[in-house]
Amino acid sequence: MTPIKISKDEPGHDQLHTPYKGKDDEFSGDVTLKRLVWAGDSPEVELLAVWFTTGARTRPHIHDVDQVLHVIEGTCAYGDEKGVTLVNAGEVITIPAGVWHWHGATPHTPMTHISIRKMGNSTNWQVEEKGWATDYELIK
Repeated sequence: MTPIKISKDEPGHDQLHTPYKGKDDEFSGDVTLKRLVWAGDSPEVELLAVWFTTGARTRPHIHDVDQVLHVIEGTCAYGDEKGVTLVNAGEVITIPAGVWHWHGATPHTPMTHISIRKMGNSTNWQVEEKGWATDYELIK
């Protein structure tokens, strides 16, 4: 077992655990991801560290399993069909499977969270935008 440092500036011990940039069709803005626990580490759980620059966020999507976000730096803007919730560093939010949502940094500060999901899951990025753009603009 090799420890993994939660740092976007330190390479992982192999290519699988090395930080990488988020795809434009999944994120808006500059996002860096790092696999902390992945296939080969655990057959049951995945953990991703995700760094969002100021104003960066995911595009709307739906997971087929529950997702837990643990915010470790900054404030996370989490949006779903009910509106936007701000989640502060040290707080956790659980997103049930099948819920349309997005999450990321606020328009004012960067943010880092750990994403925790069951291994072997999928994400549907081909969903309607709904209030993705307009709800985000209301964050103060």
